[in-house]
Amino acid sequence: MLLLDIDNSILFDEATMRTMNKPTLLVERMDGNKQFMTMRAHLRLKRLVEINQVIPVTSRTVDQFKHLELFQIDAKPKWAILESGKTLLKEGKSDKRYENWLRQHQQPATMSSILIYLEEVEVTNWQAYPAMTLSERLTRPHEGISSVEDESALLEELFHRYQT
Repeated sequence: MLLLDIDNSILFDEATMRTMNKPTLLVERMDGNKQFMTMRAHLRLKRLVEINQVIPVTSRTVDQFKHLELFQIDAKPKWAILESGKTLLKEGKSDKRYENWLRQHQQPATMSSILIYLEEVEVTNWQAYPAMTLSERLTRPHEGISSVEDESALLEELFHRYQT
């Protein structure tokens, strides 16, 4: 399962998109700011979401996350980790079972708590992209994936890996 730090990887601002020589797609409008991603990365990410092999990780709040059209319209992930590990969404809503689990285990809401919970309910292996921003926040065993220039190729490679 890929933990994808969307704040530090696949999303780009308008100025960055103007310098790219690739087809792009507007995926977020918030407070007058726009975020884009390449069409190719969008299609690859959508395929990973469809087979439930990616968990978006972001510092965004629930309300801010709802502005990301990518995850509201095109590819609704089963899980999303928001507010840098303080909130876990399941199917777009706060996961009440996770909140109960936190109370039962007397744990604070952290990235580590979320991963331990997810390991108990369904996921066992983690990949983190980009490693430079996620690995320092993860205390669970994981494979860090270094930043790459062509993220759509990385998403394609991971899609094929997860399918087998």
